[in-house]
Amino acid sequence: MLKVGLTGGIACGKSKALLCFDQLGAFTVDADKIAHEVVQHGQPAYRQILDEFGPDMVGKDGELDRAKLGDLVFSDDSARSKLNSIVHPFVLAEEDRLVQDLESKPHQYSMVVTDAALMVEVGSYAKYNVVIVIYCPPWIQLLRLMKRNALSKSEAMRRVSSQMPLLEKIGYADYIIDTSRDLSETREQIRHIYSELLEKSRDEG
Repeated sequence: MLKVGLTGGIACGKSKALLCFDQLGAFTVDADKIAHEVVQHGQPAYRQILDEFGPDMVGKDGELDRAKLGDLVFSDDSARSKLNSIVHPFVLAEEDRLVQDLESKPHQYSMVVTDAALMVEVGSYAKYNVVIVIYCPPWIQLLRLMKRNALSKSEAMRRVSSQMPLLEKIGYADYIIDTSRDLSETREQIRHIYSELLEKSRDEG
């Protein structure tokens, strides 16, 4: 089974791209969704985060106050590094478990596509057969993030600048998907790549 890594910058359209691959027939893994799950109350990462950042990071519902934690880590490189060092091992372990479970059973999937924003930064991109980078021009990325998260320009710029520059990330790509235009064009790019990857998986099989 072909293992495909999908990555890119914040607000570039990774989730929509992952959904397109899912609709085409790939088995998909959403690292951001896993990251939400492993920090929930009662999960090991939850306690480690509280030990590191304190009980002020807990909301009234007992769960982490994600907005408050986000404000902290996007304005403090050290805090962001500490949070990533807590969360990423749990996320990577769950990604591997899902794929291993899939491979251990009869299945109809030719490929698994994993969406993980930081796979290049943490080095996990190396475990994939193919790496796809989702790209759009920085000014579009900034506008999308401002609209999506109701952020000021300076807040959005701080979040974008906290990540590896997209042009640097492209250097790791086997394929690039440009999401700067409408969704129909993005889908067409994905359909083309998916067809190529199916052929690749058949050749390797």
